[in-house]
Amino acid sequence: MDWIYPPVCASCGEAGYRLCADCMSKIRFIKGDRCTVCGERLARPIEVCLDCQHQPPPYTAVRSLADYEGVIRECIHAIKYDHNLGLGEFFSPMLADLVEEAGWRPDLAMPVPLSAQRAVERGYNQAACIAKPLAARLGVRYHPFGIERTRDTPSQVGLSAEARRQNVLGAFIAQPVIVSHMRILLVDDVMTTGSTMEACAQALRDAGAKEIYGLTLGRFARKAPRKTQSNPASSIM
Repeated sequence: MDWIYPPVCASCGEAGYRLCADCMSKIRFIKGDRCTVCGERLARPIEVCLDCQHQPPPYTAVRSLADYEGVIRECIHAIKYDHNLGLGEFFSPMLADLVEEAGWRPDLAMPVPLSAQRAVERGYNQAACIAKPLAARLGVRYHPFGIERTRDTPSQVGLSAEARRQNVLGAFIAQPVIVSHMRILLVDDVMTTGSTMEACAQALRDAGAKEIYGLTLGRFARKAPRKTQSNPASSIM
């Protein structure tokens, strides 16, 4: 299809590229010290942030490729609203490197699901456009039906962290016959407060999943790194 309809850069519009080298150089990739659980930047090189020590999340670990700003935000919008589905494949090598760097060994990859109503309105799930080529590159099974959204939740845009948590509370259910005793790689386009990822992970835990790894293309950056302490509680892993 690219021979018939040549791609253009998702950010600047230059012909012949999914994302040109100049725009690629402007992406703020997430590097450096991060909490080994939630993936947030840390104030100093310690493994686990205080939040994850005091209230361990239902997932095993989460990572994100880049801060949700500028070029990466434009790319996510292009996938989500402009049917630029090839960008999922474009970013799959970088996401695969992130998985391998973290040492994850998933059995299944699956996207965070849309509600039936939103799937009909949009025509596709943007998270699936990222998860499917990533699964192929990692050589793991792709399964889009291991977790389902049980109700159509209002948009999370503009909601506070607590409102987001309440909005998605109990909104997902996982299939034990698919996920039980499995290590799941759960993929989404962007992570804001983590409420959706946590709700999905809890559903997978309830269905018997062994480990849940969350992976997103973008992530909203905190204004300051999370606090740490010198004796992280390894038992949460």
